[in-house]
Amino acid sequence: MRFPGTSSGPPNAPPPEVVVTTVTPQTVPMYGEYVARTEARQTVEIMSRVDGFLDKILFKEGSQVKAGQLLFVIDQRPFRAALQEARGNLAHAKASLARARKDVGRLQPLVADEAAPQMDLDHAEAEVELGKATIDRATAAITMAELNLKFSEIRAPISGIIGKQEVAVGNVVRRDQTRLTSISSWDPMRVVFSMSEADFLRRIQQTHAGNPFVPDKDATPFELILTDGSVYPFRGSLSFLDRTLNPTTGTLSVYVSFPNPDHLLRPGLFGRVRVMLEEKSDVLLVPQKAVQVFQGVNSVLVVGKDDAVTLRTVTLGPRHQDFFIVTDGLAAGDQVIVEGLQNAMPGRKVAPRPQPAIQPASGG
Repeated sequence: MRFPGTSSGPPNAPPPEVVVTTVTPQTVPMYGEYVARTEARQTVEIMSRVDGFLDKILFKEGSQVKAGQLLFVIDQRPFRAALQEARGNLAHAKASLARARKDVGRLQPLVADEAAPQMDLDHAEAEVELGKATIDRATAAITMAELNLKFSEIRAPISGIIGKQEVAVGNVVRRDQTRLTSISSWDPMRVVFSMSEADFLRRIQQTHAGNPFVPDKDATPFELILTDGSVYPFRGSLSFLDRTLNPTTGTLSVYVSFPNPDHLLRPGLFGRVRVMLEEKSDVLLVPQKAVQVFQGVNSVLVVGKDDAVTLRTVTLGPRHQDFFIVTDGLAAGDQVIVEGLQNAMPGRKVAPRPQPAIQPASGG
């Protein structure tokens, strides 16, 4: 059987020209890709802290809001009335205390002269203590009334994107029960993926090579590939690792933070995270275009010292850019045909023309 795509040519024709590359050992970064999902770094459900009728809605659904921005107003009239009543009760309590103290001052000399019974003085002194307690209670009521009035204005606790309004103006709002809306912090955006135990151990070895896999110290950039195949323009950084591996799946959840100034990313998107796991030294690479499948086996054409072509079976490892890592079948110094494959035939001589040694880009 002839090797596919070759031609024997005329008997006395000169050897066909081919382009070869010399296989040389290299240090190659090894990458892992993982299915990932985006999620908001922080999401807050907005609820009321007081009961009442919803009076105003002061935001546009889906807009960006700032922390402290006024979002809703509960009808404030009952709370203002309650505050006014509490202040009146405090004034009344202060007046009652003043009167009780006057009674004590009036009764003390009379009791000393036995002109008034001790029981009357005891009652007046008890009224003083009761007046003090009433003032404390009235002061607390004012504080609560002021808080309720403040709580009738519902403000954004964080900056972010606000969701849809869940309640319309005029409806009753129940304290800590009625969900009004939600706010999610989108910048930065958190991306979550699961890493196998084996990959985690490969990556953790980089700690000993001066590249620790810990938050704030890991300098390895994370790349996010979106579902349309495009690469997200910003690189992510390690946020934190889950504290334990999932015993069911044997994976570790990894949380990465990606800048999101243009709000391109939204919670719930799927994609793939790509990150370097380790660097392998003395790796042999061949261009993908040099590899052919012959009778179901991966093969390359190698030019020997006598310029004769040999069909060499190779075992391939992972891809690296436009190259395959070769784990078996080639040795350093072998000359692999990368162009002119259609002109080469095992057992025949060729005129090899060298190209520069394989030098993939430093990135993934």
